[in-house]
Amino acid sequence: MTQKPEYLVIPAAGLGTRMQSVDPDLPKELLPVGPQPAIQYAVDEAVSVGIEKIIIIISTQKTMIRRYFEDDAFRDARFPAMSKRMAKIERTTSVSFLYQEEPRGEADAIGLASDIIGPHSVAVFYPDNVYFPAPGALKALIDVFKQSGKDVIGLTEAGDAEGLGNSGRVDLKPAGEPVYQITRFYPKGPGSFVPRFSGELRTCGIAVYGAHLFDYIRRARESSKDREITDDTVRLLMIRDMEILGCHLQGRLFDIGNPQGYRDCLWYIQSFD
Repeated sequence: MTQKPEYLVIPAAGLGTRMQSVDPDLPKELLPVGPQPAIQYAVDEAVSVGIEKIIIIISTQKTMIRRYFEDDAFRDARFPAMSKRMAKIERTTSVSFLYQEEPRGEADAIGLASDIIGPHSVAVFYPDNVYFPAPGALKALIDVFKQSGKDVIGLTEAGDAEGLGNSGRVDLKPAGEPVYQITRFYPKGPGSFVPRFSGELRTCGIAVYGAHLFDYIRRARESSKDREITDDTVRLLMIRDMEILGCHLQGRLFDIGNPQGYRDCLWYIQSFD
């Protein structure tokens, strides 16, 4: 049986221009989702499965994220409910930071952790993905990864997909619910995601990979003519050489990287109050 990852990488260096209309002064990763910032959900996922090493990729324009983790006074002023919880997390979990100097895409950002992670598998959790019930998404993927020894990416129902960018589309072959074999990745396109059929599943920003991920990121850097190295770029290379699985996450996932997704997430939380 394959071991669970020792590291979680959180890519948080993106410009986040779509969310400036919500709060121009606050990175989307620190937007409040209930009593905590959005990025806390990714951290809690790691803690829940016993991952003790978290690497967050930021840019020099997003040092406020680092302050949340390292400056107690700053964190307590903005998110007072997190004080005791973060103190407990800090006793068992290390959070370190790397800087992406240029906005070259999320896969390029993840690749910066290569030297630290070395020959180990890695979990990836995008901080603008918020999953309920929380935590739970990462455990579901790690269970599949450990049983199969294959890379696994989270799948979620597209629904009406309002506000979602046109990315994450895949073709799937059932491999025993909730697991699917991904047979094709579609490159990101213009406009919004429009489901092809009711109940269509799309990939989300939660995944578990073997250490070979970093080799493919390097290959993508060398072969790509584009300035940005995205998940799509890397996954299109990987699927030529190996089987990649998808795991249908049974809960509710919100993409809060767009204003509509953020509003929907807040409404969902308030509906339980």
